[in-house]
Amino acid sequence: MNLLQELIKANEPLKAPLDLHFNDELTLMDVVKISEAALKRIVCMARDLAAFQELDIEDKKNIMKGSCSELLILRGVMAFDPNKNTWNHNFAEGIKGMEVKLDVLKSTKETQHYEEHKRFLTEFNEQIRTNECVMLLLMALVIFRPDRHNLRDKERVRAIQNTYYGVLRRVLECEYAANEALVVYEMLVRKLEELKHLKEGLVRIYYGFDSRQLNPLIKELFDMM
Repeated sequence: MNLLQELIKANEPLKAPLDLHFNDELTLMDVVKISEAALKRIVCMARDLAAFQELDIEDKKNIMKGSCSELLILRGVMAFDPNKNTWNHNFAEGIKGMEVKLDVLKSTKETQHYEEHKRFLTEFNEQIRTNECVMLLLMALVIFRPDRHNLRDKERVRAIQNTYYGVLRRVLECEYAANEALVVYEMLVRKLEELKHLKEGLVRIYYGFDSRQLNPLIKELFDMM
């Protein structure tokens, strides 16, 4: 199975409806609950990747701790509706889908994060945002960042990431003219760099909660134990 097929297969569980129940007007805590459910699935997705399975157990932990907030933001790009400024989520059968307003981020003290997050989301055009292959490759590139803290085998992780970079370039070259493919590729690389800064605001939002309200997985991934 090639890397792209593997990603698509690993992503299938993330498409399943969420089994959550909320009132019509979502609070920030409700959004945290949605992100907790999404994170569980994201961790399972990473575990299904052969390259991840072959890593040292401590490197696996440090990779997920380093990437979880960035992966949540990227999943948000995939669910974002720029016409309504909402994230659209499907819930279990019999429960209508939910539109999560981006404005919910205004209820935090991180007002600058709201503006930066909105700009990040809207700078992905529809052709990229709805391209599952491209978005999943971006997720893989985030998972296998070699600059995560305390990695024991940075070179191995770097080699894995470089392989995914190569796949991304080939996918873009199949979908765009040569010059345009390079422009899109360079834009996406810049967006991945922006994630490093953007995630800091998201992490501060989580740290603003009483840790007793949060799922153990969230606390572990965000080093709140």
